Amino acid sequence: MDLPLKSSTVEETLDPADWTEMRALSHRIVDDAVDYLRGVRERPVWQDMPDEVKAFFMAALPQTPTPLSDVYDDVTDKLMPYPMGNIHPRFWSWYMGSSNFAGALGDFLAAIQGSNLGGGNHAAALMDQQVVGWCKEMIGFPASASGTLVSGGSMANIIGLAVARNAKAGVDIREHGLAAMDKPLRFYGSDQAHSCHRKAMEALGLGNRALRRIPTDAESRIDLVALRRAIAQDRAAGLQPACVIGTAGTVNTGAIDDLHGLATLAAEEDLWFHVDGCIGALIAIAPDNAHRVAGIERADSVALDPHKWLHAPFEAGCALIRNAVAHRSTFAVTPEYLESTSRGLASGEWLHDHGLQTTRGFRALKLWMALKEHGIEKFGPDRPEHRAGALSHRADRG
Repeated sequence: MDLPLKSSTVEETLDPADWTEMRALSHRIVDDAVDYLRGVRERPVWQDMPDEVKAFFMAALPQTPTPLSDVYDDVTDKLMPYPMGNIHPRFWSWYMGSSNFAGALGDFLAAIQGSNLGGGNHAAALMDQQVVGWCKEMIGFPASASGTLVSGGSMANIIGLAVARNAKAGVDIREHGLAAMDKPLRFYGSDQAHSCHRKAMEALGLGNRALRRIPTDAESRIDLVALRRAIAQDRAAGLQPACVIGTAGTVNTGAIDDLHGLATLAAEEDLWFHVDGCIGALIAIAPDNAHRVAGIERADSVALDPHKWLHAPFEAGCALIRNAVAHRSTFAVTPEYLESTSRGLASGEWLHDHGLQTTRGFRALKLWMALKEHGIEKFGPDRPEHRAGALSHRADRG
């Protein structure tokens, strides 16, 4: 009797050759990570890289395998000692979050779980929607509003302004494009508005000149009188005022526009009211300072950054849109291979219908874990008893 031939084919896989060795290395990495964060105060905020380290990052594409333990040694020696520094208590460059350990674990677990948050009927998609719901609750948006987690503030602003463009164009922009409009649209923001709004105007096909910069007052807030004058001038010139952008925390000075005043003006002028709250929107969770962003709950759309105020590991932004129908109609496309079904994996909501990405990372887990661990009051403590604790903690930082 002929015996079956033994296959000489070797299975190709990205799995570890030895799971026991992988377990040991993984434990070592986690231990090192704890030590890295626990000792952050003893290290310099930032240090320049030696020439040999810079040269290391110019090496060519690897062609042959390297043991993962050796790869990790390179990470330990060449990467970890030279961070940007934003996780250090004495990092005072720009405005950035400093991350948190629960969030870092969340990023790791999100990568392990591996879900694509384009949508579908699975737990990660439900968690994504839950975190968006928490963001709505934090700033006082209604539960009926829509939202999506994105890479950061710039993308969150683009999402909100895209919906504003389509809602105010007066024509079907998606079908016919900007050329079908009778009048060019005009958007308005202060001369302190973030540069991402210019990028948004360019990316949305409106051009930089579609964004009219309005002078600011002595407190670096948008001048409402000058804004009304600019709107009237543009209407008289045959242009179509469409949207006013309020800023809740400018990068230059931290100034917060009069959001109630802007909301009222926008309603009177029939403009979309968008708030760039990437720095300051989440002041709304701070009991003693929430009044500084009062009126944000009246916006048509808001951009905010959990990787700033909530110290989520980069990257984590959120766009919230009051009109859920307008939001979805700006982005939704349903080809045959993405149709919903009555049951199974494809019966869940398609989250990609709320933005530009079809493939979406699992950003929600790091936010969910940190908020569950600490509770929202930890991120907005303005009560006297909290301030005392915060001061003693700052003193401990040195």
